[in-house]
Amino acid sequence: MSPALGATEMGPAPSRLAVIQSAPDFDLTTHNGERLRRRDLKNKVCLVSFIFTTCNGTCPATTHRMVQVEDALKAAGMWKEDNVQLLSITLDPARDTPEKLRHYMQLYGADDTHWTFLTGSADRIAQTIAAWGMWTKPMPNGQIDHPSRIYLVDSKSQVREIYNLSFMDPAWVVKDIQLLLQESKKLGNK
Repeated sequence: MSPALGATEMGPAPSRLAVIQSAPDFDLTTHNGERLRRRDLKNKVCLVSFIFTTCNGTCPATTHRMVQVEDALKAAGMWKEDNVQLLSITLDPARDTPEKLRHYMQLYGADDTHWTFLTGSADRIAQTIAAWGMWTKPMPNGQIDHPSRIYLVDSKSQVREIYNLSFMDPAWVVKDIQLLLQESKKLGNK
């Protein structure tokens, strides 16, 4: 009979943030008119939201919550290393041009050093929305019905948490990001 294996012999304990799925790639245009793909953010932990600038529903609350996360990350000194990125992908590419996204960012005081707003052609946005498991439904008043989800993606491009706006505390998100950054360091970011 072999002796019982201890935790150190079995390897590290599993993370409380299980792998949900691989994060889909995208090929979109930034608020500065530059091309950005998910694979361009290799080795970064990303927080990904879906919004549109003319929304009178949950998008302003989502963006405000993301600003709170941004502020908490700054306060925790987590911008020093360039390993965390916030992303907001439009759900309304017909209206959300790079210029419109820049204006929206200014309204919320979003810092584009670590936060990128993305748009693209209607086809690319539709593909991106579907790949991430999102959906949209046009409403008669020009609004767009959609779920309020924010995805936490680790440095290996794996979705590790999906936050619902109603249950998203910026302090929790910062702790989750810290955990993923620690995991990444332990794995040597391979």
